[in-house]
Amino acid sequence: MSSFLGEGSAYFEIRDAGGNTDMLVRDRPLGAALARSLGDRSVVLMRGHGSTVVGGSIEEAVFRAVYTEINARLQMQALDLGDPIYLNAEEAAKSTQTNRSVFRRAWDLWAKDIGPVD
Repeated sequence: MSSFLGEGSAYFEIRDAGGNTDMLVRDRPLGAALARSLGDRSVVLMRGHGSTVVGGSIEEAVFRAVYTEINARLQMQALDLGDPIYLNAEEAAKSTQTNRSVFRRAWDLWAKDIGPVD
């Protein structure tokens, strides 16, 4: 489910863009620096702040955010067991394409769980 991470995540060090800050991306220059760090990746890790996830739609971005967190926990557990075998670039691309055709099901289930929003 996390094949969109096939090439790994990007990393954003806010100090490089804005010096000592409160860790929030509060202005256009910091936003532009974050976007440059993200590049063509789906996820950028932000030191001291978590991550930013992008997708082709809100539904895809939420799917990716959820599975980024799940995958991080699974990867830590797998590393305790030995050396995981990661997807290669072709496997990741094919799996990502498949996931794009089904992530709406996950969105619909999550939306049903939270119920109507007033």
